[in-house]
Parts: sequence; structure tokens; C-alpha cells
Amino acid sequence: MSDTLCFVCSERLVPAATTWQKALISSIVLYRVDEDKQGTGVNEVDMCLEEYRRTLNTEQLGQCLLYCKRLDSTQTYLHLTLKPRAPDGFVCFTKSQTDGKGRGKNKWESPEGCLTFSYNSTFTDGNTLPLIQYLVSLAIIKCVEKWDPTCTCVQIKWPNDIYANGQKIGGVLCQSEFSNGTFGVTTGVGLNLSNCEPTTCLCDVISNASGLTKEAFLATFCNILEPMEKQFKISGFEPFRREYLQKWLHTNQKVRYRYDRDSQAMPAVIRGLTQNGCLLAEGSAGQKLELYPDGNSLDFFSGLLTRK
Repeated sequence: MSDTLCFVCSERLVPAATTWQKALISSIVLYRVDEDKQGTGVNEVDMCLEEYRRTLNTEQLGQCLLYCKRLDSTQTYLHLTLKPRAPDGFVCFTKSQTDGKGRGKNKWESPEGCLTFSYNSTFTDGNTLPLIQYLVSLAIIKCVEKWDPTCTCVQIKWPNDIYANGQKIGGVLCQSEFSNGTFGVTTGVGLNLSNCEPTTCLCDVISNASGLTKEAFLATFCNILEPMEKQFKISGFEPFRREYLQKWLHTNQKVRYRYDRDSQAMPAVIRGLTQNGCLLAEGSAGQKLELYPDGNSLDFFSGLLTRK
């Protein structure tokens, strides 16, 4: 079940956005909110977009924002429902998500205290696709540090979860499709900003949470990610590797690895990431283990690595 879907677009990108809107083959109706009519405070959409645009400072990412008060899934809409594919930089954002998508067949409902959004981007090197989730996870951590430079308890759990004081508060999902020689990637982010129950949230662990809103955090995320993504497309993940490993939970973590359900778990120690984004672990006999993020899962609390 979804409410009215509207969008706001910077004047510079209006021609491309209008062309895409006219080409839509889905039955979804989009209402464009004119930029010069924003900030009037007349309705909730104006108030939401006013704060977002006041914070946003990007060339492309987030300059076209699809907004809906309630949506089944931002990821489903941007990746599957809206065809043809929305241009790069489009962000789909909702206040409340009722059928969120996760890895595999995982689903969840996101109450209003959660920030949920998805965005589109394009890449030419398929070898870098597994690393995009790492880049986005790092951007989220940098966004948290932008709000509170003293916060050190928000960290990355491999491959794509965000933890605070040992509790999951967010995650990243990347889905891609290949067309005309390029990979179109839709990336979804879910982050618990203000739901203190049943575990914890971002507002519980940062010192200046009073000004933390979904709109401001989303715009700040776009500001941080855009230059990172530009560098990533040129130089790959290597410029970000050291900082990523500083922000994750797993340095020298002792784990047990099981090849399948019937095999015996073997001890190993996590050493880092390989060049192509695999989790690098070392077995008790010194053997190297390279584990792909899409084929393995890590239970942080039990320290058990298993194939899916």
C-alpha cells in the first residue's frame, strides 16, 4: 500500500527528469513539486523538501528526489517498478516503509523512526560491484561522524550492516542489472535513527541528536557519498580500504568457518579484505580463506562464518 508519490528536481535536471517521467510505462502517477513553490510551509511535502534542499550540496546525487509518505519499498520502486530506469542520482525516499528488502529474501517493516531510501548509479567495471556496499557503508559512518565527531561506537559489520554498541541499526542492499555495456545499480539504505526499542538507535549514541532528522541526514549522506563515488569510479576501492578497515568490527577477530552444514567448523582469524572485496581470513594452519560477500554470512556474536 502506497501514498501519492511526488518528486522535486533541481532546475538544471528538469529536462532529463521530465523526459523520463513522460516515458514511464508503469501505472504510477508522479506529481512534480516545483522548486519555486517549496519552502512555503503550506503542507508536509513542502516542509520535508525545504529542509532536505537546504542541506543538500551535490552536483547530481539527490538533486531529483522521489518522495512518498508511505511506500512498500523504495528499493522495489526504484529497481523494479519505475520503468524505464530512473536517471543516475535519483533518490527515492519514504517516511514509512511496509515491505523493506534485504539480502536474499529478507523483508522487514520500517516504522517512522527509520530512514529508508534508495538511489541509482551506473558503473562500467563489473569487478567493482561487490565493493559498492563497502563504499556506502563507509559513507554512512562518515555521515555519523559529521554529526558527532566523538562517536566511535557506530561501526561496519561485514559485508553490509551498520552496528552501534554491538546492535544492528542499519544495512545496505545493492542490486544491479546489465544493459548497453554498463551496470545500473540501485542501492538501498535502511538506518534506525530514533526508534529506541527494541534495541537501540542512532539518536541513543550520538551527543547532538536534537537536530538529527531524516531529511538532513539523507542530504548529508548524499553530500559525502558523491565525491567518494567519483573517486571510486576512477581508482577503485583502494583509496578507501584503510579507513574502511578502521571502521569495521572484525580486525583480527577469531571466527570458525564451516564449508557447509555437514562439515566441522574450523578456527580462523579475519585479516582484512582482498582486492576484489572478499573477506580474507587465515586458518589455523596458515591457509588463506577468501570468502565472497554474496555467498557467505558472518554471525558476529557466535563468530561463525558459513556458506549460504
